[in-house]
Amino acid sequence: MLSNEPQWVALYTNPRAEKQVEKNLQREGFVAYLPMIRELHTWSDRKKWVEIPLIKSYIFAKITAREETLIRNVVGVAFLIKFKNNVLTIPESEIQMMKDFIASRLAIQVRNTEELARGKRVRIHSGSLAGREGLLVSDCEDGNFAVEITGISMALVTYIDTDLLEPIEDEEEDEEPIRKKEYTIR
Repeated sequence: MLSNEPQWVALYTNPRAEKQVEKNLQREGFVAYLPMIRELHTWSDRKKWVEIPLIKSYIFAKITAREETLIRNVVGVAFLIKFKNNVLTIPESEIQMMKDFIASRLAIQVRNTEELARGKRVRIHSGSLAGREGLLVSDCEDGNFAVEITGISMALVTYIDTDLLEPIEDEEEDEEPIRKKEYTIR
């Protein structure tokens, strides 16, 4: 839920309008973040590196509760992402994590988190992303690392060598250990 302090929110844009919406938001005085990645596009006669939005039709803006109505009127903004009639806010740490992922220049995929088979929570213990936590994606090759972006059911997925990952122990310990069943072959 929005407060009087500026908070990050996710905006859904009109199709293929992310860059224009970013300009429109900045022109209206909003702090906006459009995560962009470089991708090699191939046509029949040439290849070219192009910058494209990391998450199609999404842009992030920092707003207060009073600015919610104003931001809806920015040209190109289709709607604010909500859950149960409350605007979803995104923690600063997740915006920073997106920036860190992009800066790392690792190959990144964006996947709908509902499609991910959730695995163990892991932490990267060395390298440019050391200290970051996320999920080890178990429906892909070992070493795929996903970081969920709260509220928009999306995750950033990249390949991280399993040697750089360490499991995060659950904070809640079971009172009784789970006992393995023993079977006798007759």
